[in-house]
Amino acid sequence: MSQIKRPTRTITSILVECGIVTDAQVEQALARQRESGLLIGETLVELGFTSEENIGWALSRQLSIPYADVHAETTDAELVRRFPESLLRRMQAVPLFGTNDEITIAMADPTDTESIEELRSAAECSVSLVIGGPGSIRRALDAVWGRERAVGGDPAATAPRPRSATSGPASVPTRRDVVWDRAGTNFLLFHVHAALRARASEVHFLPLDGLLTVAYRTDEGLVLQSAEQPETALYLRARLSALGIQDIDGSKESLSWGATVLEFGAERVHVSACNAVTSEGIATVLRLGPAPLEAPDLSVLGLSPIGEAEIREFVDGPEGLVIVTGPPRSGGSMVLASLAALAARTGRRTLVLESASTLPYPADTVRVRVTRGDGVAARWEQLASGLGADVVVLDGALRGEEIARVLAGAAVGRLVFARTDWLDSPALLEYLVRSRNGRAVLRDRPFALVSLPAARAEGGGVWVKPEEAERHAGSLDVMILTDEQRDSLFTKGVR
Repeated sequence: MSQIKRPTRTITSILVECGIVTDAQVEQALARQRESGLLIGETLVELGFTSEENIGWALSRQLSIPYADVHAETTDAELVRRFPESLLRRMQAVPLFGTNDEITIAMADPTDTESIEELRSAAECSVSLVIGGPGSIRRALDAVWGRERAVGGDPAATAPRPRSATSGPASVPTRRDVVWDRAGTNFLLFHVHAALRARASEVHFLPLDGLLTVAYRTDEGLVLQSAEQPETALYLRARLSALGIQDIDGSKESLSWGATVLEFGAERVHVSACNAVTSEGIATVLRLGPAPLEAPDLSVLGLSPIGEAEIREFVDGPEGLVIVTGPPRSGGSMVLASLAALAARTGRRTLVLESASTLPYPADTVRVRVTRGDGVAARWEQLASGLGADVVVLDGALRGEEIARVLAGAAVGRLVFARTDWLDSPALLEYLVRSRNGRAVLRDRPFALVSLPAARAEGGGVWVKPEEAERHAGSLDVMILTDEQRDSLFTKGVR
């Protein structure tokens, strides 16, 4: 990859020295830049003081990188399609030509090191950079994929239409005249921080009429905040993807879940994210809550004193299987983290297979992130054996009938805690008994079910605060399989 030379002069000084703009125009552009958030070169073009080509030429002199006059009619469509459209539009980049060993790419901002690294990874070969104008790059991409919706143009012409009372909020948000960083970092932090100040529990990013509408859920309901340029959605999902939350753009998936922790000074915020395909694009919803430093006791989550005593005795043993059942987002992941904390001992190693998660586990826990279709969940036995795990947590790694994999031979001699979306515990037991290894495991080894009621789903998986424990008391049910129940399972069926 070509190296970026550290600039010794500003782009404005080069433009002034060459007589392209005046000092007064630069001062006016700087004032405008503070309002809009645009780069200074983009601001000078926006105000009509110079052309995009002149900015590219000055940037070329500043960085000692060649300037390319990108033409849509000469764009190599086959080469461009080797890259994801969303990536090139977000990075304001277009491949010009290349060989098997190197590709030359025009970028509007070749100083963006994070973007360059993403392009290099997508190219899977060496990358040489040249400077291209944002407008010419956009036109070149449009020539390959068609015009992107609502890019530029008159804000009034693309503003969302008012909604009726039956179809959504009637007020129309004001379009935000800010150009956000393509990495998406500032955009995400800004809206999460603003939502917290507004005491909002959710942030909604919804594609609507060619723009990205942003709304916060407060005590007053869903309150519209702004309408952003549509490409901002790409920046947001790219940042969430870097934090471990799967972007479904270009995939066959219609929904993805995940969670992360954001820090604002001393404050840690748990952010649960959902991406979903809608008729107008991909919508993203963030749910906000406190991020605890340690897992709560099971009593705080709603387990009765008798049930907690039984589980404590259960995890004191060297092996056993606990399956946590309940609807999605009903707090099952929290229960798993609490079980792991309860089972933590000196000399025990814990392995966790999970999607993006902010759950607090013991410091020496080995955490492996899994996504749908990557095959990691199916190999949990190899991971447990290879890493010498004494405690294994399978948090959503086995879905539907895949839950039968917890009965594999690797469960022998280990404590295994798993979460499933089964709602009918008797039906689950019957299915496990009939599955491979079911009779051997359920006949001889310690086995327990912890059931989460559907009512817990309304909390969206947010941690229960200790002061609210009384309200949740008894909302978890635990059943530890007895000899009588085992006999019933194998002779008369599930009762």
